[in-house]
Amino acid sequence: MIAHAPIRLADFQISPRTGFLPEQPVEEPLHANHAWYHLADNLPKLLPTGTIRQRIEALPAFVADTSHLEQTMRMLSYLGHAYLWGDKTYVPDRLPHNLSDAWVHVANQVGRPPILSYPSYCLYNYRLINPAQPPYLENVQIIQNFLGGVDEDWFILIHVDIEARAAQAIRAVPGLLEAAAQHHQQDIQSGLGEVLESLRQMNATMNRMPENCDPYIYYSRVRPYIFGTKNNPALPQGLIYEGHYDNHPQLFRGETGAQSAIVPTLDGLLGVSHQDDPLKEYLLEMRDYMVPAHRRFVEFVERNAQIRAVAKASTDMALKMVYNQCIEELFRFRAKHLEYAASYIHKQALQANNSNVVGTGGTPFMEYLAKHRDETKLAVM
Repeated sequence: MIAHAPIRLADFQISPRTGFLPEQPVEEPLHANHAWYHLADNLPKLLPTGTIRQRIEALPAFVADTSHLEQTMRMLSYLGHAYLWGDKTYVPDRLPHNLSDAWVHVANQVGRPPILSYPSYCLYNYRLINPAQPPYLENVQIIQNFLGGVDEDWFILIHVDIEARAAQAIRAVPGLLEAAAQHHQQDIQSGLGEVLESLRQMNATMNRMPENCDPYIYYSRVRPYIFGTKNNPALPQGLIYEGHYDNHPQLFRGETGAQSAIVPTLDGLLGVSHQDDPLKEYLLEMRDYMVPAHRRFVEFVERNAQIRAVAKASTDMALKMVYNQCIEELFRFRAKHLEYAASYIHKQALQANNSNVVGTGGTPFMEYLAKHRDETKLAVM
């Protein structure tokens, strides 16, 4: 049952204006680790030289600093993946001491594994062109890149815009939970109208991915840098972080949109369920890579949402209709994601004669995404 105390989005590091995105993203902190940030800023120029590993190994000692942790986590995650995937001659099975020490320390502080995950790749990786305007496509620039270029930027920008468009749905959640707990059907219907409009905007943004992100460029120049170490044939035993985890190899998932809190929140809110199988285990595992406060929000919504039960028991056809429209839009979102996986990854892999293709999260993504989509459709009343 819902708690009597008001639900405050700020308690979960959520903004009513920007949702899971920070309202005022901070760029490079000016502190003793300037050399680290400077190297990360220059990755697009240095990665083609094949010298990035030597440059990272030569960095001065990292100075522990508790300010701007997410920005530091972003910088270290990009350097870590540049070290892993930035030299095509071989894939190392360990990270050097200096990088391991810094990355593990900051990862522990932010509550996520030391690997590039969605918060560092998207949520904390944008700047506003006009601070007075929302973080939509026309008003956002990417802070950190690997190789740079319009395709890499656009891929991330689409995700930033989707997060911004989702804010309308996320800020409706507290009111919806309260309304459902009190069986206030008119308030539920009104709140679901907000969710529906938000989902429609998210889908409109998702449809724009092909405008500036070419499937071949994505597959060959963007995607290779965001792989993790779990279920990755290049690192079957995992990755050693020198001086940490008793020098035992670690297996962490790569960056993937499944680490965004939007869809799990909406699944929980609308009562979309997934069968107990490896797919569900994977979805739950993805929460380890979220901002911890966002993960708590997802779990809070799942524990307290009663909207589906109220709508199902209601004789109000308008309520059932708006609920089903939300499910249909969520289905469309997942269906478009599956379509992109087919054209941006599966088709490209076949053309490259890669028969062992997995998602950046280390999964059989076509099977998983199709199952996500189909299980969403089952929620229609």
